[in-house]
Amino acid sequence: MDWCGHYVISVAVDMRSFLEACLNNKLGLVEVYSYPPFETYTSYNLEKLNINNYSDLRYVGGVLKAMLDKGYLNRSESLKLRFNKAEEVSNLTYEKNLVDLPVKKGLASSAAISVATAAAIDIALTKAANETSVKDMLNNKENLTKYASLAYIAEKKILGINCGQMDQFSSAYGGLLFINCRSEPARVERLLSEAEIPLVIGDTGQSKDTPRILAWLEERFRCREPEFIEGIKGIVDVVLRAKLELSKARPDLYKVGELMNLNQHYLSKNLKVSGDCPASPSRLDVLINAALNAGALGAKLSGSGGGGCMVALCLPNDLGKVSEAIKQAGGYPYITRITNKGLRLEFFKEQV
Repeated sequence: MDWCGHYVISVAVDMRSFLEACLNNKLGLVEVYSYPPFETYTSYNLEKLNINNYSDLRYVGGVLKAMLDKGYLNRSESLKLRFNKAEEVSNLTYEKNLVDLPVKKGLASSAAISVATAAAIDIALTKAANETSVKDMLNNKENLTKYASLAYIAEKKILGINCGQMDQFSSAYGGLLFINCRSEPARVERLLSEAEIPLVIGDTGQSKDTPRILAWLEERFRCREPEFIEGIKGIVDVVLRAKLELSKARPDLYKVGELMNLNQHYLSKNLKVSGDCPASPSRLDVLINAALNAGALGAKLSGSGGGGCMVALCLPNDLGKVSEAIKQAGGYPYITRITNKGLRLEFFKEQV
């Protein structure tokens, strides 16, 4: 409900986008490297910034424009940026169990890329004295809000994607959040639940056209379609009820699961973004039903629907069973956990 200015509850899962940044010696030029199957290279001239809206790396261009407009970046600066795979980062940091965030699956990959870009550029250009002081930048709520806001401006106002603020703030802050999107920037409240919240993500294997789906939803919202508006009201009520439960030290996961299922009901029947989405039919309902039949407490689609992923809330002992059920239904399961850290920073020798 972020894109229409309401409240959301988000959870950051332990899957990441990895971006390496360092200074360059080509004044006014930002070079960006990536890896197949995505576009592997592009560059941006900060004096005459031109953004190709069909490029895989357009989010970097959007963030550069937002930072220039806000005065966080000078046109004479020079940087090299490289998006890395989890395996490459593991070899540099010796940290095991790093997982790549899937792209175009309703798991906020564009927001993760945009937030990482804003933070990486700001940190690379900082004049902080040592690594400790630079890392402290990511413990500062004002900085996290700045990076999330820059990412939102890049996606929404520069690239023209009809997104809300949830993905950007969840990517920056991490953890379990209640986000009030009635203002810009959004207001963030951490829900400090002590309960374990076991999750299984189910990937349909179908990519999704998020901008198209969000544009379709925006048109229906603008026209005040009665069934659509009823669904929005129902979901807002679900979010507020879920906040009350998840604010408890020991929330009742059965109640949370029931609210997830009610949320999915509105998404499917009123907003029509689930399996039979007219703009993008998908196999979401098949995976959701498989998870519930295997014992999941609740299951719903993730993101704007119309493909991508669903997420199931389980009891700890049922993770394997639910995961296998999603697999048998033709999906790709990921057992994951909440990460309380959104943006993270590591230092190592220049690779780009």
